[in-house]
Amino acid sequence: MDTIKFGPDQPMRLKEPLDTWLTAGLRDFAVPEAAGSSARVFVLDYPPLNGDYANFPAIKVMRPDKIAYAKPLFINEVRILDKMGDVPGVSPLLALGFLKVVEGGSPGEIPPMTTSRAREASAEHLQGEALFYLPDEVENYLRDMDDRLAQGWLAFMVLPRRWEDNLYLRCDSGYTRGEYHRSFTVQEALKSAYQICKILQAAHERDIVYLDHKALHFYWNQPRQQVMVLDWNIGRELTNGDKDEIIAFDILQFSARAFHHLMTGRQAPGSVQVGPNKPEEIQNSPHQYEPVWTYDDQKRLTQQEMDVLGKAIQGGYRTAADLARDLKDLLDQRQSNG
Repeated sequence: MDTIKFGPDQPMRLKEPLDTWLTAGLRDFAVPEAAGSSARVFVLDYPPLNGDYANFPAIKVMRPDKIAYAKPLFINEVRILDKMGDVPGVSPLLALGFLKVVEGGSPGEIPPMTTSRAREASAEHLQGEALFYLPDEVENYLRDMDDRLAQGWLAFMVLPRRWEDNLYLRCDSGYTRGEYHRSFTVQEALKSAYQICKILQAAHERDIVYLDHKALHFYWNQPRQQVMVLDWNIGRELTNGDKDEIIAFDILQFSARAFHHLMTGRQAPGSVQVGPNKPEEIQNSPHQYEPVWTYDDQKRLTQQEMDVLGKAIQGGYRTAADLARDLKDLLDQRQSNG
């Protein structure tokens, strides 16, 4: 298999990070709220994958300091995306591969997550070699992973870069205050939640659960009126006999972390907070959350909407289809009222 050179003067280049945000008004400083626990994400400039109008994709690279932890998460995500590629709202795999960073003839480093300056987190200076696999070569890619990792290569996947609105930035009460942020209506929240439920329903029908339901992972495509769901690495395929319980837990996590956030601007009290979450944090989280309504909630939401949200965070929905049905009813009511 041929290797492809990457670097500042090579056909393939890694560019600015996509897993850190810039503080409003302080363009030079990165805020690592979007940081992943197992991977770094950068803009990729590689003509065969750039698409029309240099629509650069994203490259998700295994963190070199977390290989033992990251490996099973990468395997999870690759297998899940391979099975979910035909579902609207799921970002498809564009390519897979391994890369080796070389600096001055010796192994180099991926920029660390801990840097405070955005420009220091960039990968534009990195150089080395890359091996590519097509999306239909998943089994070959997974078969070769152990040997490649042992030889100092890092696993990566290439995904479409999301140009849409991140729902965390649109719905979180801490970010929506101020002139730079748009409003997020209850109707939009219900439409987004309904579509996410339909994606979860498709996943559950394939014996897949998502689990890491932070609003950071959901994007809204305004022209298409479509939610996009990213980062399936903490999700997993179900193979044992307690599938119904795990699926119900997946619905509960969606309700407490994402649905509640979309509707109220905050997650349910006691739910796993936004950050580089690990599987054990989610697995050990509560199986029920008590509703706590603020004055703003009561002004913004109808009693029926609070009833559905309250039922959801208390574990009252066992399937995505049941919750989606009630969300559709609430959405229809909002739309009929203008």
